[in-house]
Amino acid sequence: MKQLCILICMLFCATNLVAQERELLPVDWSQIRKEVEDHPQKVKELVMKLSDVDLDTTLTWQDRILAFYGQSFLTNDEEDALRRQMIQQENQGSFEECVATARKMLAVNPLNLDALITAVNALLTMAEDSANQDSTLTEEAKTYGLRAMRIFNTIAMTGDGSHDAPFYVTKVSDEYCFMRHYLDLWKYKGQAATACCDIITLDESSSYYDQPTIHFEITRVYELERMMFEGKKKEKKR
Repeated sequence: MKQLCILICMLFCATNLVAQERELLPVDWSQIRKEVEDHPQKVKELVMKLSDVDLDTTLTWQDRILAFYGQSFLTNDEEDALRRQMIQQENQGSFEECVATARKMLAVNPLNLDALITAVNALLTMAEDSANQDSTLTEEAKTYGLRAMRIFNTIAMTGDGSHDAPFYVTKVSDEYCFMRHYLDLWKYKGQAATACCDIITLDESSSYYDQPTIHFEITRVYELERMMFEGKKKEKKR
């Protein structure tokens, strides 16, 4: 929690879009897929621009949406194979190894929210524990934190959390990263899934979100789960 407070302080100039009136931009999955298939290099360039320390101010919200959600089709979450290892290292307090694993994940997918947030917390813990308060660790954490904030703002543009306008995600871990580190929502009563949405019932609200439930559109989550299941079935037949 302390690391999160430090991160918020570092990102004081970042804009939280949820509380603002804005035009919602729901994700068109078929259009995203087509763009990736027809123009993969364009999508890769947008991903790099969204990841850069100095954000390209010419990027539109549509560009950011294509970058974040298109990245999922570029790699099909192959970096997620390292996620369990990263979380285990974090839980064990092996922060250097944890950051190294997060970097491997980000080398595959620079926009993996779980890797970014985990790396930020590990780096800030290491910086706090270092004898000289290593500034390079803090700077790397800030770089990852700013990138994560851009992704949070991108997700926020896709909906408002209601039944009719859910937030779009590509993995379940995105839901919890978004709720905790963007909406300051930490307590939940339950979770239910429909044909296309995760519905999370909240135990308390925050200054950024005051509704009793929050909806996430998970079409891509289901698709990736099916791909993983089919891949495992093929491996068993060999």
